[in-house]
Amino acid sequence: MANDDFPRGLVPLRYPNIPVNAYRVSTGADIFLGMPVSLAADGYVGVVNVASAGAVVTIGVAVGFAGTLKRSIATSDPYLDVSDLTPPTPSSDTGDRYVMVADDPNQEFFIQEDTGGTALANADAGLAAALLFRATSGNTDTGWANLEVDRSTAVASNSGICVLLRLHDDIQRDGTENTAGNFAKWVVRLAHHQKRAGVNPIPA
Repeated sequence: MANDDFPRGLVPLRYPNIPVNAYRVSTGADIFLGMPVSLAADGYVGVVNVASAGAVVTIGVAVGFAGTLKRSIATSDPYLDVSDLTPPTPSSDTGDRYVMVADDPNQEFFIQEDTGGTALANADAGLAAALLFRATSGNTDTGWANLEVDRSTAVASNSGICVLLRLHDDIQRDGTENTAGNFAKWVVRLAHHQKRAGVNPIPA
């Protein structure tokens, strides 16, 4: 049978038994679960350009949100909707919004493959790739990012935001195994992590 079609962005493997840290959020774009974020020179995190063909630096992936004293944010939204919040800005440290980030540079994630171009195969493990949004940046009902691997960008270089490691050992809703092809789930790691000392500086 066909692979399940359920875009969720980058989902940490072995969650919740993984390192997670809280980072303050500056004003900017909405942040959804499974969305990569980067730490800027002003000390705040925000979304990154996941579709860039270049070496996109990241601090990790959003796995939750919090407000005052790290409690839940004061909204019913399952994602961090910046239009509803008043997070801190670089000129004012009075905000109280945080994104909980899976920020271990060795953390592995799984993510769904898209359907454009030629399907990826097992032999493509080790290639770098960019991501893309399907229609919108996230699902406002589930809180998950609408992110998928852009298989047309997979290249043997250090470009892209993630590295393909292997097909995910996953079972579909109909009981069949995850297989190569449309909507295949891949295990990946972030290619240019900001916690790998001496490799990727914090962007200005």
